[in-house]
Amino acid sequence: MDTSFYHVSERTIERVAEVAAAAVPGTRTIDAKLAGLAGRSFPRIEVRIDRNSGTAAVDAEIATSYPAPVAAITDAVRATIIAHIRTLAGLDVSRVNVTVANVESLGAGTRVSWEEVASHDAFVIPEDIEVHPSEVTHPVTKERQELDPVVARSLVDDMRSVVTPAPPSVYSPEQPAPVTVSSVDTPEPLEPFSPHTPAPQALAEVRAYPTEARVPFPPEPVNPWAPESRDFIPRQPELPPLQSLAPVSVERAARPRKVEAPWRKPLREITVNRKPLKPVTVNRFVPPANAVAPAPQPVIRPAAPAPKPLKQIKIEPVVKYYDRAD
Repeated sequence: MDTSFYHVSERTIERVAEVAAAAVPGTRTIDAKLAGLAGRSFPRIEVRIDRNSGTAAVDAEIATSYPAPVAAITDAVRATIIAHIRTLAGLDVSRVNVTVANVESLGAGTRVSWEEVASHDAFVIPEDIEVHPSEVTHPVTKERQELDPVVARSLVDDMRSVVTPAPPSVYSPEQPAPVTVSSVDTPEPLEPFSPHTPAPQALAEVRAYPTEARVPFPPEPVNPWAPESRDFIPRQPELPPLQSLAPVSVERAARPRKVEAPWRKPLREITVNRKPLKPVTVNRFVPPANAVAPAPQPVIRPAAPAPKPLKQIKIEPVVKYYDRAD
């Protein structure tokens, strides 16, 4: 029983069909990169394989020459694709759809004849592949060589003499002069301000007239408000006692160090290319034309309507049920 197994991808069948279609006289091979931005490559092959039945369906788009027998070219492409797939891949072809998607004209006096297309051999004879076994070589190891002695040198020999820098000069600041405290003047005492109290006025007599509406609780009498005068007691400000000033000691924490400023390059002369100024022409001032006031419009006086006699309004008091006499 044969246990060999192989798997052929659809891309492999498409490549076989492209080579087969390009071998037919009258078909043109066009590269998409050389055709331009909107160009397409030809021939274009699309293959669908049915693994269960072992058949392949092929859709081919080709470009042919002009003048040439297009029908004979399509028949030759179909037969060549079927023969190449059956011979090289061992698959049966269920259908081959050939579409002529582009036509390119040939030079003057040249054409593809029907005899050239008919004499094309669609069959292909596969060649045997010779496999030569590769020779196995064993690696050769070189003989061991003696190691070179390593001489170590101490870094103490390369050290130079260390120069101790001179101590920096200490700057002692001068003690500031004591600050004289100016005396504080005592403000003058303020005179007390007594507000003027108005004379009491006699209360006006209030007459109450009885009304029909009964008030369950009479209002309380209102006491007249009289302002109260308060004596203002002036106060003198109290100053805190003078305190002795504490000595201030200034210490220099950082050491001065020499700072080297970078060398400044000399300034370069800059030439500004400025366009020449354009002369400005000022037009003479033209006085405005005399404005004419609009004609006055007549004033409309509204007429008031005639007065109408007032209507008499009668107000009847409300009599509640508890005001009636039995």
